[in-house]
Amino acid sequence: MPSDQKRLQQALAHIERIKDSKFPAIVGDAKEYRIVDRPWRDMVEDAKLTILQDSVDWSGVSNRDQAHILLGEVDPGKISDFHRNRLIAMAVEPRTEEKARDSRDEGMER
Repeated sequence: MPSDQKRLQQALAHIERIKDSKFPAIVGDAKEYRIVDRPWRDMVEDAKLTILQDSVDWSGVSNRDQAHILLGEVDPGKISDFHRNRLIAMAVEPRTEEKARDSRDEGMER
């Protein structure tokens, strides 16, 4: 099912607000560490992905659109193979209406 355009725009606006924020990060080792605020651009890609997946309300946004957005917001080469492959699979998954059309076409060929 295609994304609700209003929900899609709200999700994109939320992402922009997130990217304008700072995030706590632990710096140092076990003996001496401190918590510092880091801007979005300094966050590691896995952290960015997790923040976006968990903080944004994705209801009304198709998995396909969500995956395209997430792949555009992080560097896919710097996230785990599991997460990258999962996002790519979501991004290339045929839309429901395409699946239905294809299955109807297959039925007519027989």
